[in-house]
Amino acid sequence: MKGKLLFLAGTATGFVLGSRSGRQAYDRLSAKAHALWGEPGTQKVVSQAESIARDAASVAQTRVSGLLDRTEASDKKEKHATKPTTDATSYEI
Repeated sequence: MKGKLLFLAGTATGFVLGSRSGRQAYDRLSAKAHALWGEPGTQKVVSQAESIARDAASVAQTRVSGLLDRTEASDKKEKHATKPTTDATSYEI
């Protein structure tokens, strides 16, 4: 789907830039794009995509937070286990 959208955007750009009719072609293309954007079907798809993106971001945030908590706990545990002990062979003067 992303490839199709990029292709259409590239085609539209090439049409506008390569067109000899200039501003009229741009105005027609712009009007069609605005009409397409304003269609209920398009807005429904946009709304669904936003919802999916929000849900995915929430899941990712929860997972990253959990990983950070586990990493911090593991780091504290490791530091506590590897605390340097007083060496019996060293003497203070």
